[in-house]
Amino acid sequence: MSLSRYSAIISAALLAACAATTPQPDGRWKSAGDNEPPIELELKNGRLSVSGGCNRLFGTARVENGVLIVDQLASTMMACDAVSMARDRDLSLLLNSRPTVRQQDGHLLLAGPGKQLELRQQEDLSAAPTRLVYVAAERKPCSGVAPMQCLQVRDSKDAPWQLHYGEIEGFKPEPGIAYRLRIREVKVAKPPADAPSVRWVLDKVIEQQVVAP
Repeated sequence: MSLSRYSAIISAALLAACAATTPQPDGRWKSAGDNEPPIELELKNGRLSVSGGCNRLFGTARVENGVLIVDQLASTMMACDAVSMARDRDLSLLLNSRPTVRQQDGHLLLAGPGKQLELRQQEDLSAAPTRLVYVAAERKPCSGVAPMQCLQVRDSKDAPWQLHYGEIEGFKPEPGIAYRLRIREVKVAKPPADAPSVRWVLDKVIEQQVVAP
């Protein structure tokens, strides 16, 4: 074997080793700050999913030498308002620009040409059971520790509405819009006496519909 051929093999092996040892920011991440709606990114087993405008972006992804490399980035094809569509374009441009990745203390920073995105790591809820619920377009008065406005929820369209004493984490309903959600039910280890023993955390908005007043 020639020396040049041997050197090429060694160089390729070293690059592969570096790529293999590069920390992969697997998990769920959510935009820091006051983005509305929040930008959510999930990276797991080499698959990337991002949402935060109108559509969901997805593709294969890996981190090599501090750079996020996304292959075959695709998108769902829903039409939304101009602001949401612009957010989709900005996210797509950032992900396709091979942004640098910096991960520290539960934060993830993606930085590309003229654009950066800071995300916070979310707890791993993959083992928590899921549940589909409908959420009514309006709240109803209820009394917990004090008088408040409760969400109305039900498991099926023909079931009566039930008051939900508490919020659904990660979910910010708009008045006049009815939702169907997939939520995660997370057990609370030692809940206070006046608090529920299960937390509801938004996993996905399945559908939403404007309800006439």
